[in-house]
Amino acid sequence: MGSVGMNAPLRRSAWLTILLLAVCASGVRAQEMMTYQMVLFRVGPNKEVPPAQASTLMNGHLSRLAKLNADRISMLYGPFQDNGTLRAIAILDVPDAAAARKIFAEDPFVKAGHMVIDVKPWMGPKGWFHLPETPATPEPFIFGFLMAGPTTTHTPAQVKEIQAGHLAYMDDLHKQGKLVAAGPFADGSDYRGIVIYRVKNVDEAKQLAAKDPAVKAGRLILDARPWMTFKGILK
Repeated sequence: MGSVGMNAPLRRSAWLTILLLAVCASGVRAQEMMTYQMVLFRVGPNKEVPPAQASTLMNGHLSRLAKLNADRISMLYGPFQDNGTLRAIAILDVPDAAAARKIFAEDPFVKAGHMVIDVKPWMGPKGWFHLPETPATPEPFIFGFLMAGPTTTHTPAQVKEIQAGHLAYMDDLHKQGKLVAAGPFADGSDYRGIVIYRVKNVDEAKQLAAKDPAVKAGRLILDARPWMTFKGILK
């Protein structure tokens, strides 16, 4: 057989192994896997928010997110801190993208065209996310998207070896407390998965990713940015 890239089922299987390693270490029952819907909030066509409306829109947006979290519909949410076109994410416990879109159709920013949303199926363990501590306190993280890398010409044997090293490295980071969440997207796109690091800054996250065998081999690249959620949601 000639050189091949990793197909979608193999990618999902490898990422499931990562998740099982992580949840076993944290004491969550490993068999309770599920598909969530990850909502990506991006800058919309009406980029400028009128100053007179900004406070009202933001309060409505945040109160909706807090209620969705309290109702255990939005399991994880938070904004990016780099002022880029990707503004925030939310992970919903809903059956499909249509349900996620319906939930956010009435979001003040989305309704006014200041934000638009993409929805991607994402896999993670059931029971991984918790309610925030009281009072709600922001907690910074580095959020990374693992994207398809430029190299797809490894043989099956090489892919297997790279994946073994990748999984071992991810598990080691989790045990060190530097990797608090990871999981694959299930749509076969160039967005392979996410990693959430508990480290000081993007440079430190990039240094960790650079040592990942899959990144070193060119199969994955890291797109990382500062992000926050509320303390207690991620243990």
